[in-house]
Amino acid sequence: MKKAILWEKGLRNTMRLVLLLFPIFAVTGCKETIDASNFAVSDEPTVYDYLKSDERFTDILSVFERVNMVSVPEGSSATPSSIANTLQTRGNYTCFIPTNEAVRSYVEGLTGSTDVSSLSYEQAENMAKSCLIDNGDISAYESPDFPTQGSFALANMNDRILTCEQVSVDADNVSVEPYYLINGEARVIQTDIEVTNGIIHVVDHVIAPSSNTVPEMIKAADNMLVFSHLLEVTGWDVRLMDYRDMKYEEQDLDEVYTWESTSASSATYQVPQRRYLGYTIFAEPDDVYASDWGIELQKAADGSVTNWDEVMATIGQKAAAIYPNADASQPLTSEDNPVNRFVAYHILEGRIAYDRFVFHFNEYNYRYIDAANPANYGYTVDVWDYYATIGSHRGLLKVLQVPTGDYPIYLNRVSEYDNDTYQEVNVLNEGIRILATNGSFDNNALNGFYYPITRILTYDNNTRTLMGNERIRIDMATMLPEMSSNNIRGGVYTSPPNGYFSNLLNMSDGTRLCYLAMGHSGTTIWYDSQGDEFLFGGIFDFVLRLPPVPVDGTYEIRMGCANSPKRGMAQIYFGEDPDNLPPAGLPIDMRQSTDNNPNIPWVEDTGDEVTDRENDRNMRNQGYMKGPKYYMVCNGMGSQGGTPLRDTHGAAASLRRILTTQRLEADKTYYLRFKSALDQRDAQFFLDYFELVNSSVYNGTEPEDIW
Repeated sequence: MKKAILWEKGLRNTMRLVLLLFPIFAVTGCKETIDASNFAVSDEPTVYDYLKSDERFTDILSVFERVNMVSVPEGSSATPSSIANTLQTRGNYTCFIPTNEAVRSYVEGLTGSTDVSSLSYEQAENMAKSCLIDNGDISAYESPDFPTQGSFALANMNDRILTCEQVSVDADNVSVEPYYLINGEARVIQTDIEVTNGIIHVVDHVIAPSSNTVPEMIKAADNMLVFSHLLEVTGWDVRLMDYRDMKYEEQDLDEVYTWESTSASSATYQVPQRRYLGYTIFAEPDDVYASDWGIELQKAADGSVTNWDEVMATIGQKAAAIYPNADASQPLTSEDNPVNRFVAYHILEGRIAYDRFVFHFNEYNYRYIDAANPANYGYTVDVWDYYATIGSHRGLLKVLQVPTGDYPIYLNRVSEYDNDTYQEVNVLNEGIRILATNGSFDNNALNGFYYPITRILTYDNNTRTLMGNERIRIDMATMLPEMSSNNIRGGVYTSPPNGYFSNLLNMSDGTRLCYLAMGHSGTTIWYDSQGDEFLFGGIFDFVLRLPPVPVDGTYEIRMGCANSPKRGMAQIYFGEDPDNLPPAGLPIDMRQSTDNNPNIPWVEDTGDEVTDRENDRNMRNQGYMKGPKYYMVCNGMGSQGGTPLRDTHGAAASLRRILTTQRLEADKTYYLRFKSALDQRDAQFFLDYFELVNSSVYNGTEPEDIW
C-alpha cells in the first residue's frame, strides 16, 4: 500500500510540474503563477461553503467566525476580518478540519464544558489557526504530498510546523490499513476534499501544538527522566526558554524588499515579520542509559527517583573521561564542567523538524520531481550536513541520512565511499540513529523539537578523529539557526534585515542580504548545492562565525562559488577576533569566466586519472577547485542524468575557492569577513556552502576524491 501511495504521489507531482512549467517559460518573472481556476468563484464552493453545508463541522465553523486573521490595535478604526471570511476568498488553503466530536472532546478537556463558546479567545485562536496552512501561490497539500515521516514544508497560520507520519502498524505491531497522523494525535479520516480555494482533510482530533518548551516536553515524558534531570542540574532547562524576539517586532519593518538591479532582473523578497528562536535536543531515553552505562533508576512508591546521587556520580565519571581537560571542580551549571559539556553537545540552536536535518534537492542522481516540494522518496546517495552545538565549548555534530530502507538518519556516521558511485563501501562509525518521535509522548514543542536517540551521544576522541579526517562541507543555511527556527530554508525569496542572524556579525548599513530558493523561482538552471543561495548586495561588509573543527590541525577553508558576470568582488579576512580580522589572500572576483582564463585554468576531464589530477593541481595552484561531482546542475526536471557541478565552466561556472590555509584548534571560534572590493551597489556577492578540510584529506596518502 505504501509503495502505491508513493507512486501516486510521484505521478501527481510530475503532472503538477508539467502544468507549472508552461506559465514559467511563457511569462517573464521569478514567481510561480496559479491558474485562475484555482481561485474562488461564486458558483463553486469555497472552504467556508463546504463547511457550512456539512453538519459535522458546525463547531469549528463557529470558531472560524469568532477568530480574526490578524489582531487590530486598540483604538484602530480598521474592521478585522475573520478566518471565516478569509476562507471565502481566493487562495490555496490546506485545512485539517476536526469533526464536532473532536472539537467537543478538546474543549471539554480545557474548560470542562463541550460548548465552544466556553473557550477563551486565545484558546479559540490557537485551535483555528493551528489547523490551517496558507500555501500561498502553490497548490494546497493533497494526501500524496504528505510526508510519510517528517513535517510539512509550510508552517500553519500559527507559525508552527506540523508533523506528519504514515502509520501502517498499531500499538501491538499488527499491520493496519495505512493512515496519516498529524502532530502525533490527529488521524486523517477523510482526505482530499477539493474546493475552489484549497483542499480539506477531516481529522478525528483537534490539532493544537503544545505551548510547552522543549525542556518541559522532555520532563513530561516518563521515559526521559535521566536526561530531564541532566537539563535541570546543569541549568540548561531555564536557558532554553526563548521563543520569540519581541524587540525585533518593535522595528518599523517593510513587508517586502525589491532589489532593483542593472546586472540582473529585479526581484521581490519577503521581509520576515517575526524572529522566532528555538532549539533541537537529542535525548537518550532511560533504557539507553541502562544498556550503555548501566544506570538503573530506583523509584519510591510515588514514582520519584531515589538514587540521583549514584546516577550523577556515574555520569560524572563518564563525562570526565570524555572531556579530560574540563574542570570537574566547577559547579554543574558552569559550561567548563564536564557534565555540562556532555549535555550541551546534545543541543542545537534552531527548531529543526525531522525531515529538515538534511535537504534533498540536487544530490547525485536524485530527482526532486517538484522543485517547490521535493519528493521524499527515491533517494540515491548519503546526504549530510554539520551543525555546531550550543555553549561556549561548541562541538561539531554531523547528521546523515542513508538512501536505503526507511531512510534512517544518524548522528556522526562516518563512511568510506566508492569513487565511481558514491555508495558506502566501508562504515567506519555506524553512528547513532535519530528517532522521529517518542511514541505516545509529543516532541513538537513551542520553541523546537526533541528526538530520542538509540545510543549515548558523546564527543569523544574517536568521534572527533573520524570527523576530523573527513572533508567537512557545511551549507550556509545550516550555519544560520534562524533559517530553521523561522522556516525560511527552502521557502520563498526572503530578505532578513541586518541583525536577524546571530552568526552574521558587524554587518554594515549598506549591506543587503537576500535568500533565494530555486523551488520558488521561474529560473531553470542554478549552479548551487541543495537548490538555494545567499546574495549580498550593496557596498557590503559583514562577518560570518564559522562552525568549530573537531580536531586541531592545518585546514583549508574553501567557499563554494557560482561565478557569473552578475557577481561581485570581495576582500576576505580571517581570524579569532571578529572586530579585528587580518586579510586572507587576494580578493575573490566572482565575475570571472573559466574560459581562456589563466587565473582559473579549468580543463575538461579527459577520463585519464593521472591527467585529470594534474589539471586539478594546476587549478589548486591558483586557489581554485572544480565544483563537486556530488551535486548536479539544478534544472527544471530534477538532476538525474544531468550535469555534475564539476563539469560546469565558462561565464557561469561552479567552483570552489580556497580562501586560506590555517592552523585551527578544536576549542576555538573563527570568523571570516567579506568586504566589497567594488563601488557597485547592485552586484551580487554569492554564498552557498563552505568546506573545512584537514591536511590529512587534501594532502594525505590517498588523493582527495572529486565528490
